Amino acid sequence: MAFDYNKLPKLEQKVVLITFIILALFLVFAGYRQLIDAVNSYRNGGSNNSPQMVSFTGEGKVKATPDTAKVEIGLVTEGKDSISVQNENSSKMNAVIKFLKEQKISEEDIKTSAYNLSPIYEYDKGKSTLVGYILNQALTVTVRDLNKTGEVLDGAVSNGANQINSVSLFVDKPEELKNKAREDAVKQAKEKASAASKIAGFRLGRVIGFNENTFGEPPIYYEAMGRGGGTSSVAPSPQIEPGTQEITINVTLTYLIK
Repeated sequence: MAFDYNKLPKLEQKVVLITFIILALFLVFAGYRQLIDAVNSYRNGGSNNSPQMVSFTGEGKVKATPDTAKVEIGLVTEGKDSISVQNENSSKMNAVIKFLKEQKISEEDIKTSAYNLSPIYEYDKGKSTLVGYILNQALTVTVRDLNKTGEVLDGAVSNGANQINSVSLFVDKPEELKNKAREDAVKQAKEKASAASKIAGFRLGRVIGFNENTFGEPPIYYEAMGRGGGTSSVAPSPQIEPGTQEITINVTLTYLIK
């Protein structure tokens, strides 16, 4: 059945007319947008309108001499009963701590990092017999004057410690060095961006992205210096060489292309 507009009531004729007008305007507007997009695509050589970006990397390196040592001093005590073992251990460790404080090492830089009391058993024909106890105690000591590190190690052993588990050297406050490395890395990235824009013939816009990676050499570790102790009168204090460490920062700068 054919549609006859003239036979519709006047109110329905108005509704149909308004609907056709709205549809016609929509089609005209859609066609106009397609025309604008086609013109822009032609002007841009067929590329889309998404922002064009480019990134450049830079690297900054700074060498530094370690200024702080971290020493782990240990004491192992064995005995027949737990009370005597703990008393003997406390007496020796208190002497070690007293010596450390006499070396102007603050309480904040002396930390008990381990304390472990364990039974000792002997096994014979499947039967276990308790024969004593062993107590392991360790102090982690921060030495802020590297020149005193050897003296601290020697004195700790002389005053009762029988283990030097590790010695590590590091830079205590590396932020200033990191800032210098970061400054050099950003400068290098900017120089690369400027050179590339001139060579390739594009204009740099504002920086819209920044990424950073920091790499630092691990602390310098020395091997454990034995157990059983000794006295400073028998052997000279160990000499600790700080060497150098390197802090490296890589940055990536992302620019808009104008």
